[in-house]
Amino acid sequence: MRFRILGPLEVFDGTHWRGISAAKPRTLLATLLVQRDVPVPTGRLGAELWGEREPKAAANLIQQYVMRLRRELGDRQGRLLVTRPPGYQMVLADEDDMDAAAFARLGDSGRAALAAGDAERAAGLLAEALALWRGPALVDVPTGPMVEAEAARLAEQRLDVLQARVEADLACGRHAALVPELRQSVREHPLREGLWGQLMLALYRSGRQAEALDAYREVHRLLADELSIEPSAPLCDLQLRMLRGDPRLGLPATEAEAEGRDQGEREGEGEAEGEGDARARSKSRRRPRPESRPSVGASRAGQPSAAPRQLPAAVAGFAGRRAELRLLDKLPADASAGPGPAVCVIAGTAGAGKTSLALHWAHRAAPHFPDGQLYVNLHGFAPATGPMSPGEAIRGFLEALSVPPERIPDAPEARAALLRTETAGRRLLFVLDNAADAAQVRPLLPGSAGCAVVVTSRGQLTGLAVTDGAVLLSLDVLPREEARELLAARLGADRVAAEPEPVTELIDLCARLPLALAVTAARAVGRPGFALSAVVAELRDVRGRLEALDAGEGVSSVRTVFSWSYRRLDTATARMFRLLGLHPGRDVAAPAVAALAGLSVREAAAALTALARVHLIAEHRPGRYSFHDLLRAYATDLTAAEDTEAARTAALHRLLDHCLHSARAARRHLAPARGEVPLPPPVTGSVPHDPEGYEEAMAWFEAEHAVLLAVADAAGPAGFDGHAWQLPLAMADFLHLSGRWHDWVSTQRTAIVAARQQGDRAGTALCHCESGRAAIRMRRYEEAHRELLRALELQRGLGDLTAQADTLRTLAWSYEQQGDYRAALQRVEQVLELQRAVGNLAGQAGALNNIGWCHTHLGDHEEALARCREALRLHLDGGSPLGAAYTWETLGFIHHSMGQYAEAVDSYRQCRNGFRRFGNRYGEADALHHLGGSLRMTGDQEAARDAWHAALAILDELEHPDADVVRELLLTTAG
Repeated sequence: MRFRILGPLEVFDGTHWRGISAAKPRTLLATLLVQRDVPVPTGRLGAELWGEREPKAAANLIQQYVMRLRRELGDRQGRLLVTRPPGYQMVLADEDDMDAAAFARLGDSGRAALAAGDAERAAGLLAEALALWRGPALVDVPTGPMVEAEAARLAEQRLDVLQARVEADLACGRHAALVPELRQSVREHPLREGLWGQLMLALYRSGRQAEALDAYREVHRLLADELSIEPSAPLCDLQLRMLRGDPRLGLPATEAEAEGRDQGEREGEGEAEGEGDARARSKSRRRPRPESRPSVGASRAGQPSAAPRQLPAAVAGFAGRRAELRLLDKLPADASAGPGPAVCVIAGTAGAGKTSLALHWAHRAAPHFPDGQLYVNLHGFAPATGPMSPGEAIRGFLEALSVPPERIPDAPEARAALLRTETAGRRLLFVLDNAADAAQVRPLLPGSAGCAVVVTSRGQLTGLAVTDGAVLLSLDVLPREEARELLAARLGADRVAAEPEPVTELIDLCARLPLALAVTAARAVGRPGFALSAVVAELRDVRGRLEALDAGEGVSSVRTVFSWSYRRLDTATARMFRLLGLHPGRDVAAPAVAALAGLSVREAAAALTALARVHLIAEHRPGRYSFHDLLRAYATDLTAAEDTEAARTAALHRLLDHCLHSARAARRHLAPARGEVPLPPPVTGSVPHDPEGYEEAMAWFEAEHAVLLAVADAAGPAGFDGHAWQLPLAMADFLHLSGRWHDWVSTQRTAIVAARQQGDRAGTALCHCESGRAAIRMRRYEEAHRELLRALELQRGLGDLTAQADTLRTLAWSYEQQGDYRAALQRVEQVLELQRAVGNLAGQAGALNNIGWCHTHLGDHEEALARCREALRLHLDGGSPLGAAYTWETLGFIHHSMGQYAEAVDSYRQCRNGFRRFGNRYGEADALHHLGGSLRMTGDQEAARDAWHAALAILDELEHPDADVVRELLLTTAG
C-alpha cells in the first residue's frame, strides 16, 4: 500500500490512486502517516481530531475510525494500521511507500551531490523530488496540530529543495533560463531573501547587472516597508560585490567552458605533467557550495497547528531606548549565523523599564521568528511566591508547543532536554522576564541556532555571558530627551510643550526612572484639568526621599514612587491593596479579592479598577490582575506594618475558604455522582463562586487552576492543613479531565502530607485513593495499586465501608484500563458486598451495573443481563432516573452485542427517555446515536436516520464535536 501526502491525501490500491471520503478517518490517517515512526497515543489523536471539543467517547470513536480505515485499506488483520499502546501506528513496508519520504531521500541525495560538486546530477535529483508535489501538502485534510505542523514543515522543505535546485542550475550555467522562475518565486515568497539573492545572481551572470541591482533595491524597500529591517548581511555583501564587479561572481557558464579554461591556465603556468593533470581534474569538478539556509518557520509533526504567540501586549506610550533597540535588532542575524541561540540579557535598576523594552522590541521583531514567540515571567524577585522553577517554566513552553502532557517528564533535566529537542531547527523568540540568576535561565535556553532569547533581570547575569555567549545590555535611567518623549507619549505632546520648565523639573524629580515617570504620568492623566506644575509641587514635598530612586536595587529604591499613588487611595482600597500582598497566586480576579478583603464582588472590582488606573496593579487579561514583583513586595511590607497578625490570618482564611468552596461547587458539575468530604461552612465574608453547569465549571477551573495550585501549596505552611489536602481533592476531576495529569499527581502527594500532618486518617486515605486514580491515568499501574492498597488499609482500620467501596471501584477501573475484566469483576463484586452491608441501594445498583459491564466484555452476556436488570430494579425502586438511564445504556450495549437488536432498540429508547427526564441533553443525544445503530441492524433504515437526525439536532445545538460523527453516519447511509 502506497500513500501520497504532497498534495491531497491519496492511497494507491494497486490499480489507481483514490482519496479517503470521510473527513475524520482522513484526518486520522494523515496524523498516523506524519507520525509513522512512533505510536500516536489515543489522547493525542483525540486532540488532533476534535481539538478542545473532544467528546467523552473519543476513545470509542477513534476505534470505530480505525476499523473503518482498515476496511478501506484492505487491512482487516491490522498489519498496516497497527494497535500499539498507548494508541496506533502506521507501519509501512518500505520508506518510499510514501511520497514525502521519497521527496526527503531525493532532496538529501541532491544536496549531497551539490556539496560534492556534481551540479548536473544534483539538479536532476532535486527536480525529481520537486516533481512529486501535486499541490500544498495534505491540502484536503481538516487540520489538527500535528497535520498542520507537518504541512508547514513540508512546505518549508519544498522551498529549501527549490533553492538547492536553483543553486545547482546556476552552477550548471542556466542563468538566463532561471530568471522567469525566480521572479515568480520571489512574488510568491517575498520575504525569503535567499531567493532574491539567487535572482540577483542569475540576472548578473546573464549580463543584466542593472536589473540585478534593481532587484536588490526592490527587496530592500520591501523589507523596510514590511518589517522595518535592512536586508541580511549575505544579501548586502552580494550587492557590494556586484557594484565592485567582483570577478568571482562571473562563474563559467558551462562545464565544458570551465574545463577549457582550467586547461589553458594549467598549460600557461607550465606545471609538471602529473601535478597539472591532477589540478585540472580538481578544478573541472569544482562547483559553488550550497549556501547555508536557515529553516524559517520549520516545524515537525506533533507540534502546534498555530505558532505560539505568548507575548503580552507591548506597553502603550513606549518611547526612547533607541541605542538599546539598535543593539537588540542584531539578534535575528546573530541567531541565524551562530552555532547556538542568540542571547541578550537586559539588566538594570528597579523600574528602569526592562520588561517594557523587551516586549516593545519583541513585538516588532516577531516576523523574524515565524515559528512563534514564547514568554514567561520567572518571578525572580517575588518575595511571596519565590522564583518560578525552571521545570515549571519549561512545562509551560512545552504545552505551548502542543507536547502532550503524558510526554512531559518529571525530571527537570529531562524536561530541559525535551525542550531542546522540540525547538531544534525552529526560529523561535524566547522572552524570559524577571530572571533571578543564570542558573534559573540556563535550562530554558534552546540548544541550536535559529532562536533568540531576551532575558530581563535586576542582576547582570554575567555567568550567561561567560558560558553561553550572552550579550549584556545594561539599562540605565533615561536620557532627558527620551524621558520627555515618554511623557509626551502618555500626556500628549501639546500638554508637555505647554509647560517646558515644570516638565524638566518633573523629569529630575522622577530621577529619569521610567517606572516613576509612568506612575506620575498616570496621576496627571487622571487629573486633566490640573497644571503639571501642581503635580510637580506635590512631588517636591518628598524630594529628599527620591534620592533612593537613583541607584537602589531593592524595594526601597521605588518605595516612594509607589507611595505617591498609595497615599491617594481611599481607606478601603488602600486596605485591599495591602492585603493583595497575602495572595499567593500569580494573578487575581475580583471574586477572590472580595473574599480576601471581606468586600462584595462589585466593591472589589471597583477597587481593582482604581488600583489599575494608578498603575499599582495591571489588568493583564480582562478581569484578571497581576502585580509587578516590586509592587507585591511593597504591598506585603505595608500589610505587615499596618495590619495586625489576626487581620492577616483572617484575610487568608477567607481567601482559602473561597477557593475551597468554589472548587467544591465547580467539581459537582464535573462529577456529580462522586462523594464529598464534609466541610464546615465558609467563614463570614467569604462568598464562594457557584458555576451554573458543566461548561461554566470547566471555564472557571481553566481560569483559576494556576491560582488554586499556588493556594494549595501555600495553605500548609500558613497553618491551614485542612485546606492543603481538601483543595487538591476538589481540583482532582478538573485536572483529570483537562489532561493536567502531572499536576494531579503532584497535588495529591502534597495533599497526603498535609492530611497526615493534620492527623486525619480518613482524609489521608482519600488522598491515597485520589493519588491512585491519578497514577492510573498516567498508566503507572503498580504505583496506583500501592496507593489504593494504602487507602484500603486505612479505611479498613477505620471501619469505613463506604470509603472502601469507592477505593475498590477505583481499583476495578485500573484493571479495566489494562483490559483485565476478570480482575475488575472481582473488585466490583466486593464493592457490591460492601454497599449491601451499609444498605446503600444506589451504590448497590451502580455496582451491579459495573458487574454487568464486566460480564458482557467477558462474553457472559446472560449473566450481564441478569445483573443489569437487578440494577435497574434498584434504581427504579430508589427513584433514580439518572442511574436507571445509565443502566438502560448498558443493557442496550449487551443486547446489541448479542445480536438482539429489537431488545437493544427498546433499551436505548428507555435510556433516551431517562436522560430526557433528567435534562441531560448530551446523554439523550448519545442514546439516540446508539439507537440509530440498532435500528439500522433491524433493517429499519428510515427510523435509524430519524434517530440520527434527532441526535444531530441536539449535538449541533450543544456545539458538541460528536455531531461530526453522526453527520458522517447520515452521509454514508444516504440513498
